[in-house]
Parts: sequence; structure tokens; C-alpha cells
Amino acid sequence: MVLEHLFPEDWLERKLRYAFILAVVYSSIALIVARLLFPANSGIVSVAITSLLLIPYLNKLLQKEEKKELKEKRFTLQHFWRDNEKAIKVYGIIFLGIYLTYTAYSFFLPLLGFDVSSVFREQLALELNLRGGAFSMDTFLTIFLNNWWVLLACFLLALIAGDGALFFIVWNASSWGAIFGFRALEAAGHGGAYGALANLLIILIITLPHLVLEGGAYILAAISGGVLSDDIVSKREAMVRFIYYFLGAAILFIFVFILFEAVFAGMPLVARVLEIAVILGALHFLSFVFDDKRHKKVFQYNYYLFLIAIAIFLIGALVETYVVGNSSLLQKVYWAALGF
Repeated sequence: MVLEHLFPEDWLERKLRYAFILAVVYSSIALIVARLLFPANSGIVSVAITSLLLIPYLNKLLQKEEKKELKEKRFTLQHFWRDNEKAIKVYGIIFLGIYLTYTAYSFFLPLLGFDVSSVFREQLALELNLRGGAFSMDTFLTIFLNNWWVLLACFLLALIAGDGALFFIVWNASSWGAIFGFRALEAAGHGGAYGALANLLIILIITLPHLVLEGGAYILAAISGGVLSDDIVSKREAMVRFIYYFLGAAILFIFVFILFEAVFAGMPLVARVLEIAVILGALHFLSFVFDDKRHKKVFQYNYYLFLIAIAIFLIGALVETYVVGNSSLLQKVYWAALGF
């Protein structure tokens, strides 16, 4: 792509504000192009275009992270942060930029006469209609188990296709932004809760903790999978073995999934937990694609990074469930948005 050659290779890392500006500009361009060329599916198409525009910049970043990890003699949490700090910050700022851009458009476009339910149809279709109430284990399991597959997809797409996970990161940022902006306007339009801007501020502030945790988990999963992808590609022998190992693991999981669904038909939670355990075990087994200790350690290091992402995501789901069930301000806005 021509655009990334207009700037120094490390400009996003040196000035994080450029990453934010890039996210805002690219997501805005993507929305305009998607709306003009694909009006019926502008929400999902804008995400795809934004991802394509950002991939060249982030691909270089992940390659640098992989080189850093290969030079490490020890792998600790301190080394983890030092090696991945720039990538985490850049991904985080880009996520924030896209999130706020979609929030702004979903909030202000209706004031200009646009039908947001049409512009962001795919994003708004994810609305869970959470109405509050006491802490609910069912709500927690719904949030965690449904989104666990998105987290896994982030890791696997990054592992297989390098920056393929960027689509899911952009998708989640755009979905949260579109839903929150739309929700704030709907609450004000129904005559409940507070004014539109006050509703928006309430939603943005109260949901910030779990948004940071869950968004951060997606980013860590994408970074770990992306670094592993570069590490595998750097060794041809490992790449060939990886293909065989991965296909074997996929076939095994399909068999196990069918088995668990049949054996634990009346206990879906047990089936999901066992499926997650099998997936994590299969991923750990993939480290054997490497013969040398250095590359194997890099694989294990990033596998542990993925486990950290799961732990952070679990905490985020708990926080989200608690906030939805205990914030009276947020509940008032949510109920008003639903017309109650």
C-alpha cells in the first residue's frame, strides 16, 4: 500500500496521538466509502475497509515484537511488558479512536437526518438488551461464553493470517461505539432518563472499566497470535509441521465437540468448559512444531500471553455483569432506551 510509505516506519510508536488520528481518519473514510458503495451493508463493510487500511502499519509492529522476543534469554512478566508495550499501546489507541469515532457518528448522524439503524445495521443487531437487575450468573455466562469464541477467533485468525484478528478488534470497537451512541439517543427520544448528551456520558463513563478489560483481552489475543504467526513463518520447517498439527487439532476438536454435545446434552455449561480445556490443550501442543528451544520458548511465551488475555476477559465479563446489575444510572438509561 502506498500510504504507509509516506511516513517513517516507527511513527505510530513514537507519537501515539498519530495512531489515534489514523484510526479516526481511516474509520471515517471507510464509513463514507461503505455508505456510498454498499449502503445495504455499510456497517460491516466499513469495518472491513478500516481493517485493510490499518493492516500494513500493524504488521510491521508485530514483526518487531517477534524479533524482540527471540533475543530474550528469560521470559517474565517484566519482559512481557517490555517486549509488547509499544504494540499494546498502539493497538489500544487505535481501538479507542475507532470506538469514539463510531460513537460520535451513531450519536450525531440522526441529528443530521440519517437513519443510524440502517447505517450501522450489523453493529446494532448485536444489542443484548440488558436491562439490569441483581447479579445474574446466566448473564455472566452469556457474556463470557458467547464472546469467548470471538476471543478465540482473534487469536486463531492472527495465528493463521497474521493481522487477520484486526477485523475482530475493529468490529468490537465499532459495535460498542455504535450501540452506545444509539442507546443514548433512544433513551432521550423516549422521554426517559436524562438528556441525550448526559445519557451518552453516563454510558461511556460507567462502561469504561469493562470496555478496557474486554477490549484489552482482544488486543492481547491478537498480539500473541500475530507474533506467533511471524515466528512460524520465519522457519519453513516449522510452518509445514504447523499446518499438519493445526489440521489434526481442528479435526480432533470437531470430534470432541460432537462427543461432548451428545454426552453432556443436559449440561451445556460442562460441555463448554471441557471444550475450552481441549482447545487450550491443543494450542499448547502446537509448540512442538519447533525443534529449537528459542522458537519453542517464544511460542510458549505467547501461549501464556493468550492465557492472560482469557483471564483479563473473564474479569471483564464479571465487571460487566456487576455493572449492568448494580448501576442505577446505567439501568435507567438502558430501560429508557428500550421504551420502558
